Amino acid sequence: MNKYKKLRKEINISQAQLAEMLGVSQTAVSQWETDKNYPDVNTLKTLAEIFCVSTDYLLGMDASRIREVNEVVVYTRIPAGVDWGNNIDRDGTEEIPGRLLAKGRDYVGYKIVDKNLSPIFEEGDVLIIELTDHCENGDLAMVQVSGYDAQVRYVFHTTQGILIQSVVAGHQDMFFPTAHKEKPRIIGVIRELRRLFG
Repeated sequence: MNKYKKLRKEINISQAQLAEMLGVSQTAVSQWETDKNYPDVNTLKTLAEIFCVSTDYLLGMDASRIREVNEVVVYTRIPAGVDWGNNIDRDGTEEIPGRLLAKGRDYVGYKIVDKNLSPIFEEGDVLIIELTDHCENGDLAMVQVSGYDAQVRYVFHTTQGILIQSVVAGHQDMFFPTAHKEKPRIIGVIRELRRLFG
């Protein structure tokens, strides 16, 4: 069985679903699966992310299916009820230092795609996030509230509850009393900022 077809079936998606995730036609996917054509370099990278394999494996240059462990997928949006494997809001990968992975923790990247967090963060910045549902007082974290997409916020724990504070002056802060039924969901803590200059 063709490698692309085998990997697609392993993650239980149709040709049409894969085509939609990649922004290509179903015919293109069909041609890859019958060796009549091959994906371009950018599409190959995205396929590797979707299938959780290395690009070398897809190209037949490496028998190992394991992607480099020091690479994390970068997302442009973290929706409510996120399912990392099926989140199509991806924007490549970032390498992270081995010291971050030494303790067996999981990480993702989050790319700032607008100016809403300016001047603290700029469009194009990539935040490296340690996936955890716990954060320390004053940590900068990815937080979901009321079923909305996750946002970058400071988190403060008080005896009365949790304060979710905006990183930008003038944006609304939110306070959740200890007895309050609704609680913010911590997705992860921001550990690094990557910024390109020029």
